[in-house]
Amino acid sequence: MRFMHIADVHLGYQQYGLKERFNDFSRTFLQLIEEALAKRVDFVLLAGDLFEKRTVDPLAMRVAIQGFTELHAAGIPVLAIEGNHEKAYYHEQYSWMDFLDGLGYIRLLNPTFEEGQAILTPHGDEGGAYVDLPLNAAGDALLRVYGLKYYGASIGKAMEMFAEALAAMDHSQVQYAILMLHAGLEGQMAHTGRLRYDDVALVRGMIDYVALGHIHKPYELEDWLYNPGSPETNSMEEVKWPERGYYLVDIRPGGDPPHAAELISTQRRPFYRFPVKVDTLETPNAVYDAVQKLTVVRARDVKRAPAPVVELRLGGVLPFNRYDLDVNHIQTLVDDAWKPLVTRVKNDTTPLAFEVRVEEETSRPELERAIVRDLLARDARYRPEAKAWADGALFLKRMVLEGDTPEAVIAHLRQLRAELGTAGGEG
Repeated sequence: MRFMHIADVHLGYQQYGLKERFNDFSRTFLQLIEEALAKRVDFVLLAGDLFEKRTVDPLAMRVAIQGFTELHAAGIPVLAIEGNHEKAYYHEQYSWMDFLDGLGYIRLLNPTFEEGQAILTPHGDEGGAYVDLPLNAAGDALLRVYGLKYYGASIGKAMEMFAEALAAMDHSQVQYAILMLHAGLEGQMAHTGRLRYDDVALVRGMIDYVALGHIHKPYELEDWLYNPGSPETNSMEEVKWPERGYYLVDIRPGGDPPHAAELISTQRRPFYRFPVKVDTLETPNAVYDAVQKLTVVRARDVKRAPAPVVELRLGGVLPFNRYDLDVNHIQTLVDDAWKPLVTRVKNDTTPLAFEVRVEEETSRPELERAIVRDLLARDARYRPEAKAWADGALFLKRMVLEGDTPEAVIAHLRQLRAELGTAGGEG
């Protein structure tokens, strides 16, 4: 059998407030559907975050149904779990993913937890924890797919209960088993991993393929854990991972490993990031010349269709008054060279006299991150890792807002201090 493993599609994301970016995310999803049909997969795994937000845009839902209808017509089931972006509000029990399940477009998987135990039942009209598919023509060997939705800081406890229930299951006819998880594995990215390897290792020997989602960075571990990354670019940070998209997996029971998994990149709108250090550029004209040289030369060598998203980031210590620097002129230089869909000029320079910098086009999350970072940089103990500390502080804030326990918040703070430390001792 062959299957496709995708995650973090984020349908409905109107990035930068542009309809073109909304269409890009829709186009990428439909491209995945076309690939599934062309590659003749037997089923599709969707490891969370199909949608950008829990209040789904009607046009995004229309695109989702269009894609799932094509798969349904070809007899290709979609097995899915709920991610953090699309989960229902705490006071609600029914999400838009449940809606798609109820209409038969997907099979949404998740155990029921009662009195400290995971209840693993086959998927039916009321949902369920797993789906069985015939692994051979005779039907006497099964492929089983389990799913665990996003549990945030509680993922470790959920995995423990799931592993206990899994060990008690009858697997006599199951020759290949898959587990879908929407969780970031610890150590893959700073401040995003809540799933420890030891937690997921509890099911080693019972699960052949762990299909991950949540982190937009692609990675795989030990021919067992697989994360395809985001098929479309959700932030400029993702530029560093060009090989993102989906896994195409051929199952081969008895092999070592019992599958062949290939990471295949999706076509997406190009994103480019250009860093410019200003420390040795003593006049505004010197900065403009450096920007023009960098952007014009690169623009000549790069195919620019479709129109790209370009970010130019100024960094270092500015050796002259920052108000003499015309950021709008810099943006014009980039626009003239690239004819981009979006130009973002980030002035991250440090003036000789410290100040907290804001830009008119800065979004609220970006503004908050910049202010926290600059405030932390005032303290010499935190200055070398000010950006990492700011990301960590904002992550702690999200934990509190999402209702994580005080123990989980304190544990993450201790982990943060252990990873980053402070030059001046205890903070």
